[in-house]
Amino acid sequence: MDSHGQELLRIDINIRDTWEVRGGEETVNMLLFDGYCDCGLFRGKILSGGVDTQKWDRTGKGVLSARYMLRGTDAGGQECTIFIENTAEAKEGKEIVTRPVIRTDSRALRWMEHARLRGRMEAAGEKLAIIIEGK
Repeated sequence: MDSHGQELLRIDINIRDTWEVRGGEETVNMLLFDGYCDCGLFRGKILSGGVDTQKWDRTGKGVLSARYMLRGTDAGGQECTIFIENTAEAKEGKEIVTRPVIRTDSRALRWMEHARLRGRMEAAGEKLAIIIEGK
């Protein structure tokens, strides 16, 4: 376990489309994405409809909420689906730490529904990954 926590899921993200509206009080971005996870606990892909909604005020404070589902197989080889909701309060220029909530029909992964989790983003060039860790 490193200073971040034990890595449970690493989800590679591909941004497919971005929408933005600049209102009087906030700028809202919606990032539509797909991707995949290839980890020891789960292997599968993000289903159509993954979206990260980001609301930023004039001071650079933001509220982020990403929701998506992955379909694949758990470590026991059973087909399953995982729903992830990742939320965070953010400040521009600071590391974003998310609070993931997971729901799944996998018996092997059901423990994640009650685990203390945290998420973080990792960018390398144009590649983006969401890492979900146990605390």
